[in-house]
Amino acid sequence: MVEVPITIACGNYDRTRAIRDGRVKVEGCATTYLPLYPEEIFFRAFRYQEFDVSELSFSSYIRTVAAGSSAYVGIPAFVSRLFRHSGIYVRADSGIKTPADLKGKRIGLPEYQITAVVWMRGIMQHEYGVLPTDIHWRNGGQEEAGRDERTPLKPIPGLDLQPIGKDQTLVGMLRDGELDALFTARAPSSFLRGEPHIQRLFPDTRATEQAYYKKTRMFR
Repeated sequence: MVEVPITIACGNYDRTRAIRDGRVKVEGCATTYLPLYPEEIFFRAFRYQEFDVSELSFSSYIRTVAAGSSAYVGIPAFVSRLFRHSGIYVRADSGIKTPADLKGKRIGLPEYQITAVVWMRGIMQHEYGVLPTDIHWRNGGQEEAGRDERTPLKPIPGLDLQPIGKDQTLVGMLRDGELDALFTARAPSSFLRGEPHIQRLFPDTRATEQAYYKKTRMFR
């Protein structure tokens, strides 16, 4: 029987590793597993529909389904689950000590529609009373310049969302004091290097996440 060649683009997760290493077969298919980072997968999938099977941003997928433009059919396979309190980073000298201090600040994010960032904004709004319209949002490349939204965004009334310069990065702007905080799914390189200007909003993220789960019973 001739096998149908398919590509599967997905992160290198324990939940999907058996497909990557061949222990689990896709019946009738010759599978090529592409272990890419989510940022690249989502951009290529939504912009160019490059993959037969793909991990997708839940937020962007819902948006394309609602717009009637989705090239993919979603299945309920959740390959990555994390609490998102650890993805909020602030400048040490910004005066941000609590979520309420984010109001009126300049906050960077790679894309407004990233699912992880959607959850962070939801947590800020529903747990701490910080609305998206309370913040000055700046979107663009975190480590490399030139990133933009993977699917078009319609203007949101009352929301201050502006792209950063094509030659700027969020990490660089936070370091230079042009941003006060970052909302991101991936730890900034400056934080991983231990640069003194950057720290997490919630220093004890484990305790914060445990308290959130105890209250809401939600684990995305």
